[in-house]
Amino acid sequence: MRYEIRPVKPDEWRNSRALRLAALQDEVAPVAFARTHAEESAMSDDEWRRRASGNGAQQFVAVRNGGADPDDWVGMAVVVVERPDYLSVNAVYVLPDVRGSGVAEKLFAAAIAWTWDHADRLHLWVHEKNPRAQAFYRRLGFVPTGESMASPLDPGMTEFEWVLVRDAGRAGS
Repeated sequence: MRYEIRPVKPDEWRNSRALRLAALQDEVAPVAFARTHAEESAMSDDEWRRRASGNGAQQFVAVRNGGADPDDWVGMAVVVVERPDYLSVNAVYVLPDVRGSGVAEKLFAAAIAWTWDHADRLHLWVHEKNPRAQAFYRRLGFVPTGESMASPLDPGMTEFEWVLVRDAGRAGS
């Protein structure tokens, strides 16, 4: 199957919400995300509209069949401009039946290309109990920075910061 990778349009906030809430119900959610399904399902429509309109971030989506139907949305990644010199990728998710198809790599290629128009580094945080994500990020050229923090959902667990530096990794070159 072919998937289109593209930025989310502001009027697609409902589809964006549906995919994000599905991600937060996935069995890997506790080690993949910093927020819960309960927190985000309580967000207002206006909050979801703001999220889809950018608001300091660029959300990329993988869709099939043009993406008009929420069921056609199969993956996402969001680059957040936290500071002018600090961009991070968040909310990375691919539906279980699409994993291993190359969609995640294509989402990251779009996110990295967008980042290089704004900064020379792309950061992310990965949970200590998420070796699949760690292996994926390493394949893309991300490396640990040595920084860590308590996991937002479980302070007894640790998350590690990783970074991709322009021209240092294969993914963005």
